[in-house]
Amino acid sequence: MRKPLVIAAALGAAIASSPSQAIDYFPLDWVPVPRGTQVLALYYEDGEHDSYSNTTIGTFSDDTSLNSHIGLARYIHYSKSSLFGHQWDWNVILPFGSLRDGRIGGQSLGNASGVGDPIASIGYFAIDNPEHKRYLTFAPYITIPIGSYDRNKPLNLGGNRWVYNFQGDFTQGLGDKFTADVAAGWTWYGDNTEAGNGHQRLTQDTSYELYGWLAYDVSDAVRHAFPGASNAKVAIGYMGIFGGEQKLDGISNGQKARQDQLRATYMMNFSPTTQGLLEVTHDVHVEGQFKQNFGLTLRLVKAF
Repeated sequence: MRKPLVIAAALGAAIASSPSQAIDYFPLDWVPVPRGTQVLALYYEDGEHDSYSNTTIGTFSDDTSLNSHIGLARYIHYSKSSLFGHQWDWNVILPFGSLRDGRIGGQSLGNASGVGDPIASIGYFAIDNPEHKRYLTFAPYITIPIGSYDRNKPLNLGGNRWVYNFQGDFTQGLGDKFTADVAAGWTWYGDNTEAGNGHQRLTQDTSYELYGWLAYDVSDAVRHAFPGASNAKVAIGYMGIFGGEQKLDGISNGQKARQDQLRATYMMNFSPTTQGLLEVTHDVHVEGQFKQNFGLTLRLVKAF
């Protein structure tokens, strides 16, 4: 059982990265709403992981698991004013929740609960062309390391390090029913100086992200069952993350950010200012981390 013990000693920052999926996005998220609008969004994310891949030691699937239960509270304010002639918004995200039943090859990693690292962002709508259903948006995100972190535990909600992410998204309507979203981003990771045995430095290379969504409007069909429904869409998507190799005191710990994930989403407006969303996800390939066999996300959005 020594190999899982060695891995467990280096897990802190890697598992803490789970709540950072808060900077992920859903179909049509970057279609702007009227200036001055305020939005409150509440998320619940459930992740069921059943194997762990380490690039140095190998893959563990027997008696290996991690269950994540993450909530997110997000506030978005769309400014009434322009920034260099274009619309913009600012938003903040607060993750919280728990990581449960962490095990690698039968070796327990324990549990973790608390508040994750908050995230702040500014979104900038460089192209806002509703006539042609075309939008181009850029958004930097900064993760502030003040969440729950215990250097003596392998699982944590906070990462004890600054993280900076930059994303660009292009959204294009295709005919009357389809919409395509494509995005790319990169993430820079600060150092965690209380990793491993609590006195080691964990560094991580820059990672790169690709996202894609294809959504189809089913509002006409849904209104037969829910007359008050609007903006109902089903979508399929992909997320890919590349790079992000970790090192502990300059030596690779076998962990990285490599991930390929498939997604399916249904979203619908219950009223002009209230929207619900359900998403299911499945990792088809990972390297250097836990593999999510099944993920579920629920989101409720209220604009005012």
